[in-house]
Amino acid sequence: MDPQLENTLRAAEEAVNRLVEACGKPGPVYARNPRAVAQVSRTGKWHLNAIAALRKVLTTPHTGENQPSS
Repeated sequence: MDPQLENTLRAAEEAVNRLVEACGKPGPVYARNPRAVAQVSRTGKWHLNAIAALRKVLTTPHTGENQPSS
């Protein structure tokens, strides 16, 4: 994987992890608006899963499968 893309993915993953942690139930942000915080947390977890899936695809050796026919 391109080192610049790897750095971008790592930075995004770290930022989303911090956001999800900040939206935890015992925190002051959660107490202020639980519904909005829960939505941010769910979306953040979705992003983490998407980043992990992208990283897996980009680090798996390409076999030529799933290529559109010309």
